[in-house]
Amino acid sequence: MTLPRLSELYANEKLRFLAVGGWNTLVGYLVFVLFHITLEARWGVMMTLVASYCVALPHSFLTQRLVVFRSQRHWFPEFGRFVISNSSIFIANLLLLPLAKVLTGANTALLQAAFLVVSTVASYLVHKHFTFSR
Repeated sequence: MTLPRLSELYANEKLRFLAVGGWNTLVGYLVFVLFHITLEARWGVMMTLVASYCVALPHSFLTQRLVVFRSQRHWFPEFGRFVISNSSIFIANLLLLPLAKVLTGANTALLQAAFLVVSTVASYLVHKHFTFSR
């Protein structure tokens, strides 16, 4: 059995999505945790989530567009679809995170980590079939 070359792995869109998605998830989660530690006491959980989303979104768009889907189309319509796609997932997060915190009393950062698993799968499906499919 031979191991695939790095170039062969990079040629696979799904593997690129997982790698970039992992990177984007790490960046977004670290931004969230930083804001959680520094701002949540003053801003509350919802504003902390909104602020971290606004920081992570443009970074995520660029990496998905350039590395994963390698789009050559005009960026503006794709960014619009990206915002719609990510915002739908984000709104679910915005509604479910505070609810889960109230219902469970669990740590906000741990609850957000659980949501990341679900949102990663949803994100791939939406971007593959809507955001970058045209």
